[in-house]
Order: sequence, then structure tokens, then C-alpha cells
Amino acid sequence: MINTIFIAGMIIFALASIYFFIAKKNSGINTAFLVSFVTLASYVLMWEGTYVAQSRAGEPIYWTRWLFYALSCSLLMLEIAKVKGITSKEKVAELIFLNVLVMLAGYLAAITFGVVKWAFFTLSAIAYLIQIAALLRIKEARSNWINAFIYFGWSVFPIVFFLAPTGLEIFGAAIAMGLYLLLDIYTKIVFNLRLKD
Repeated sequence: MINTIFIAGMIIFALASIYFFIAKKNSGINTAFLVSFVTLASYVLMWEGTYVAQSRAGEPIYWTRWLFYALSCSLLMLEIAKVKGITSKEKVAELIFLNVLVMLAGYLAAITFGVVKWAFFTLSAIAYLIQIAALLRIKEARSNWINAFIYFGWSVFPIVFFLAPTGLEIFGAAIAMGLYLLLDIYTKIVFNLRLKD
């Protein structure tokens, strides 16, 4: 089941990469293509299966996901900052730095156990809340939809992490990978399609 989810992710993000590469119209960094391509690479590596940890219950934990998220979500942060009208390079750098902290602490929480796991999860959550609060404080008329995107997209990821084998193990890795795939599609493909409107 998990391999089927990874194969579906590879196909979806390969097609998205091709689409965003061809559909690029303006100059500058093609972040939509890069986000999809980085996510495609992440699914290929998870499907390959070499870099996997195990939860206490023996469920697989695909920890490389958070390292790839550090890159793909930083690229998304560039897009969000642009739509939000954030022009300060220092502010954009701060948001990207917070994003990397969220993902690195998430990675460390995924591969550790006990008190250390929850310490890293808490650090990741704090960095995430600071990052989101900074974004949501900015009132930009043309970016109202971004706030809903953040609430209903990004904020579900830590909930899945908390309930999956990386956290309380309420559900298994297959359900977690399926939910992450749906979230990846929403936050990376649907979001970039919405940006093109």
C-alpha cells in the first residue's frame, strides 16, 4: 500500500513538474517547477526505501521527507512572501530560516524517542507558530486566500505528524503517507495553480 502511494506521488509530481516547467511565462525563478521537482525527488527516495527508521511499534518512518520539506517549503515561502507583498530581504530570510528550523526539528523528532522526541516536536511547533503568526499579521488584500491556505494546508501537517508513527502512533504509516500525499498536492500543486489565476 505504501509503495502504491509513493508511486502515485511520483507520477503526480512528475506531471506537475512538467506542467509548471512548460507553463512558465515570466522571468525569474520557476519556483512552482522547483517545488514539484524537489517533491518528486522526495517521493523517489522514499519509494526506494533505503533511508527509513522504525517507530517503537515497528512502523516505517520516512524521515527524509522533512529534509526535502526544508527545501520545498522554503521555496513556497518565497512565493507566499511575494503574494503577501513582503519586500524586505531580511523578513523573507527570517521566514525561510524559521521554516528550516521547523523542518529540521521535525526530522529530529521523527528519528528520536521519548522526551527528546517531544522536545524537538515542541521546538518545531514553536518555530512554526512564530512563522505563521508573522505571515498572518500581514494584511494584503490580494492575498486573503493565502491565510485560508495556511490554516487548512500547512497546519494539518503537524497534526498528521502527531497522530502518525512519528508521534502517538494512533494510525499507521500507510494512512500517514496517504494524508501527506493529499497535503502535498494541496499545498504544492493546488497552491501554485491558484497563484497562476
